[in-house]
Amino acid sequence: MHGTTHEIPTERHELEELRPIDTMPEYFIIREETRKISRDCYISYLGNQYSVPYQLAGREATLQILDDKFRVIVGGMQVCKHGLLAGSSRVSRNKEHFKGLLGDILKENMAAMNKTQSTLKFSEPQVEKRSLSVYEALMEDEQ
Repeated sequence: MHGTTHEIPTERHELEELRPIDTMPEYFIIREETRKISRDCYISYLGNQYSVPYQLAGREATLQILDDKFRVIVGGMQVCKHGLLAGSSRVSRNKEHFKGLLGDILKENMAAMNKTQSTLKFSEPQVEKRSLSVYEALMEDEQ
């Protein structure tokens, strides 16, 4: 019997339905920073460049940094994640971020060419056709 609660500690423990401390999730410290995605589809962080899907170029993104990695959030959705690079002036590039870029560029160029071609129309010049005898007659008159 416990002197303060006047209850048996093991019975009190069962009533409180406490969980062991080792089953509690860790407390994560996540820092957030805002960055603008460059026109060439990269985000700069701590002097290094990290690729982002090309469709997001020019948009604002939030970096959620945890330990040695970070997530890139755009419009409330995670678009990619990277491990932090040591040092500076290094580049982390994911080829998947640029997949389809060339095709999209070609489509835009073709659409632009079709638009300009439809506005330019050339007609053939009108040329008069005559027989060589007309020129021979002119030559005889000059002599």
